[in-house]
Amino acid sequence: MPSYTYELPEPSRLLSQAKRNVTGLGEGWDEIAESLLQGHVEYLPFRNNPMRSGYSFVYQKAKLNLTLYFPEEEFNRWHEFLDGEKLELLRGAIQTALPPRSGYELHEFKIKGILESPK
Repeated sequence: MPSYTYELPEPSRLLSQAKRNVTGLGEGWDEIAESLLQGHVEYLPFRNNPMRSGYSFVYQKAKLNLTLYFPEEEFNRWHEFLDGEKLELLRGAIQTALPPRSGYELHEFKIKGILESPK
C-alpha cells in the first residue's frame, strides 16, 4: 500500500483547486481565478535537520516553499491587484488547495513574472 505522506498534487491540479477557492471572493477575484491556470508551479520542500547536535526534536508539519510563475503581462495585472490582504487570501487559497494528507504547510510563497517566449 503506497504512503500518501508528503506527496504533492500535480501543478495543474493545485492551480485548478486554487482557482475554485478564489472564485467569487469579490471584485477582481474572478479574473485572477481565470489567470491562475496560466501559471507554472515550482515546489521546493523546506527541510529541517533534526539530527544536528543540540537540537531538540519538536514535531511539526513539513514546510514547503512554493513559487508561482506567470507570463509578464499576467504578472503585471496580479501586481496591480494584489495588496497585502489579498495576497494573504491567495496564500490561504493555495494552502487549502494542498491536500491535508500531503503533510505540507506553506513556508514561503512567491509570485514571479517570466518573459513570454517569442511566437
